Amino acid sequence: MTDDFKPSRRHVLTLAAGATAVPLFAPAILRAQEASGRVVMSTWGGDYAKLLTQNIEDPLLKPKGIEVVQDAGTEPTRVAKSIAQRRLPRGSVDVIAVQAPAAYDLEDAGMLEPLDEGKVPNLKYVQPTFATPYSIPHIYSPQVIAYSPERVKEPPKSFSDFTSERYAGKVGILDNSYIWVAMAAALKEQGDPGKIAEVKATMEKLVKSGAKTYTSTEAFAPGIKSGEIDVGLVWYARVLFWTKGGVEMKAAFPAEGCMTYVSSMAVLKNAPNKAAAFAYINAALEPAAQRGFADSMGYHPTITNAGLEGDVAKRLALPEGTKLIPAPYPRLSAVRDDMNDWWRRTLERR
Repeated sequence: MTDDFKPSRRHVLTLAAGATAVPLFAPAILRAQEASGRVVMSTWGGDYAKLLTQNIEDPLLKPKGIEVVQDAGTEPTRVAKSIAQRRLPRGSVDVIAVQAPAAYDLEDAGMLEPLDEGKVPNLKYVQPTFATPYSIPHIYSPQVIAYSPERVKEPPKSFSDFTSERYAGKVGILDNSYIWVAMAAALKEQGDPGKIAEVKATMEKLVKSGAKTYTSTEAFAPGIKSGEIDVGLVWYARVLFWTKGGVEMKAAFPAEGCMTYVSSMAVLKNAPNKAAAFAYINAALEPAAQRGFADSMGYHPTITNAGLEGDVAKRLALPEGTKLIPAPYPRLSAVRDDMNDWWRRTLERR
């Protein structure tokens, strides 16, 4: 669950221009309680997809007669597919799982179904800081500095440590989530995570100094384990997940604050089975499902009625004084085309 393709409104509309222009029908008023039949979930593959089945689909939807078909793939591929189908009365996908900035852009392009408590009753439990009228916040986690305790004896204290000589060639970057690294750099250097265009030089320095880029989050842990990298920015949940699986890794929380990663789910306006789609995202907000992801994968619940207890609460407890910084979605959208082009050129020149 790593691909961070976030199409801006211009990008979405440009791709959509080639799609067949078929008028959209007015959506029926459907609710999660009325759901049945087949629902197609566009999602990342890997561990996230398995846990969707384990925590949501099998225990909460299957007993209601809802058959879930996962359309798994990278976020760029899945978003492009939805864009290509946006003018069709009925697309092939009901629910799409994307990172929160991408959900913002899809909504800005007019592709997402509005949500309310009539359609999704569990919206009333969503923590206000994560609430939007177009998507649900499925899970969240702080972005931290992951490091090898075997090779890094003094834990990094802030993003500025990344550019020090002692980590030259030993920094890991998630390629499709580079924008989160840029936000961390902007937070430290500019005091504003939205000023990502102002930290291009810092990002270029990282790449030129030999930083390794990974196309999937799953490749990050083997990089730490093998010694290919010593440090990198990743979600705290992933550090917990990998250490639970036996990888020797620790997390440092940047003194300037942690960008808050949010994974979202949304219903496309041309979803074939909107009632089942609403049922899916409503189930994702059930306390049992939220606790399941917390226990299995280390992500924090986004709802107010899924308190954690015992070992899970201890494992996910954040250090006192941890600052969680929200991503400025509208400002990211405004510069993303330029940033994406620049990032690709930067990697090609190294």
